Amino acid sequence: MSLRSTLGISGHWFQIVLAGVAVAVSLILWLLRGDPDIARVLVFVFVTGNITVFGLALAGPLFDQPFPRNWIVYLALLLPIGAIGSLAAALILYWLYPPAGQDAGHWFISNVGFATLVAFLTGIGTYAVQSTRSRLEAEKEQLRKEVYKGLKRVQDQEAQLQAAFEIQANLLPKTIPQIPGVQISCAWQPAQVVSGDYFDVIALSPKKIGVCLADVAGKGMGAAMLMANLQAAFRAFVADSSGPAALCSKLNETLCATAISGKFVTFFYGVIDCEQMTLRYENAGHLPPLLLRDGASEKLTEGGTVLGLFPHAEYYDRAVRLRPGDCLILTTDGVTEAADSRDDEFGQHRVVAAALGALPEGVHAIRIKILEEVTAFCKGDFQDDASLMAVVLQP
Repeated sequence: MSLRSTLGISGHWFQIVLAGVAVAVSLILWLLRGDPDIARVLVFVFVTGNITVFGLALAGPLFDQPFPRNWIVYLALLLPIGAIGSLAAALILYWLYPPAGQDAGHWFISNVGFATLVAFLTGIGTYAVQSTRSRLEAEKEQLRKEVYKGLKRVQDQEAQLQAAFEIQANLLPKTIPQIPGVQISCAWQPAQVVSGDYFDVIALSPKKIGVCLADVAGKGMGAAMLMANLQAAFRAFVADSSGPAALCSKLNETLCATAISGKFVTFFYGVIDCEQMTLRYENAGHLPPLLLRDGASEKLTEGGTVLGLFPHAEYYDRAVRLRPGDCLILTTDGVTEAADSRDDEFGQHRVVAAALGALPEGVHAIRIKILEEVTAFCKGDFQDDASLMAVVLQP
């Protein structure tokens, strides 16, 4: 085992550390008895320190054991290695500075004792540093592994969310069906990667078109899964349903049987008949649609309860007469409840103002105008999924 792997420093830097130790010991001796005894301190610190530390570094693999066995083995080796270092230091000092008028045996005993103390302190300090360093490196490695695992989980979750987003986006109509006399434009803005909002447009005949907009309670993956369930049920039932009320009843039965308890959906479905110039609809707890006509707006407030909570809820067909030039605006509450820095909500009145301002430019301009204004209002910080649909009856 090298000194760098033991202490984390090279042999060159270790000699500098020993020099610092020698200076510190000399200062202590000078303060205690007025004699720094620099020569003896230098010899003992450098000789004893190097022999002890390098000897223990070579025996390093023997200490790779659980506590307290590692310390028992270390101390068992420290005593003989320290004794060898102390004896070597005493011999070198005796050769460099022979004692004058002093018994050699007494001189060796006193100096070997001092050298042994230096060896013991150096060895204990060295292993304490090594143990602390090893523990910190182990903790660092464990932290690195945990960070890697965390990053991997985040990457996996992001990949799964991206896949879920792509699947969900494919559930929405890629192109909006159009029939003569009606223009429709839609927008879908998830607050997160996936959304609980759903819209669809179905051409029922050359003169009839069905439009729906839904908002699943909540956000994220759970809402997205319920949205997928709703989409499958809507597509399965819409062609055979006799009207909006019948469709809502079937969807409600399905969601009550399959949805998690407490989860519900607000849902609007309407059938526009360009021949009869009527809108037949049912609103299952969704925001009231806005009917723009002659520069004013009207809320279609009639409707039933939300889908997915009450298995025996009743729904009814509602009807309103339409005129050429009328505009129908449907939104989820992610649009109307988008808030600014003062926590003021965008509201349906701003939706109406934006739509009326863009109405002469066509249905796509209405959609773009509403989205631009609500995005600017909340500075792009949507707290809920935001979707809208604009329908214009051509004159």
